[in-house]
Amino acid sequence: MSIAIATGIASLAVEYGPSVIRSISSLFGGNKTADKVADIVESVGQLTLKPQDKVAAVAQQIAALPPAEFVELERIKLELEKEQTRRQELENQRYSAQLTDQQASHAETQATIRAGDGATDEYVRRTRPLMARQSFYAGTAYVLLMAMLEAFGKGSGPDWYIAMTVYTPALGYLGLRTIDGFAPFGKSSKDKPTKP
Repeated sequence: MSIAIATGIASLAVEYGPSVIRSISSLFGGNKTADKVADIVESVGQLTLKPQDKVAAVAQQIAALPPAEFVELERIKLELEKEQTRRQELENQRYSAQLTDQQASHAETQATIRAGDGATDEYVRRTRPLMARQSFYAGTAYVLLMAMLEAFGKGSGPDWYIAMTVYTPALGYLGLRTIDGFAPFGKSSKDKPTKP
């Protein structure tokens, strides 16, 4: 068997481990080749090697298997690729659900802000903008004061975690929900880079 084919099988086998390979064996009704590959991965996994060295060691042992087991190795590779695809689909679904949840949360926040801005009660209508202004003033005063103290040799300047905490109500009122508001791409999902 070529080392390239063995390396392809080995990289998937090392990634998913012996338990997944044994479950593939049970799919085939107890496949001896799959059990051999699982044993190889398990024995190499106990060694203190870098991941790429583990793949190389597993590939070398898989390449040494009898040529008669090549068809079974191809079936194992196919099942591992199916598992890889299934896990990627699950991760994509989880990521999509997370984005949908974040967008719904942002929409709810903005609806609350708009409802408050349009309230008939003067106190309610002015509270949120007042809090945003106070947050902006306090954050700016903190940053300027700490920068001036640093200029005179007192302290290490503003702590940006504290500054952003103070600025949060102002930024929230302005619609910034995450720091990616300053990202080089637009807010639209179609503009954002896809997850690898």
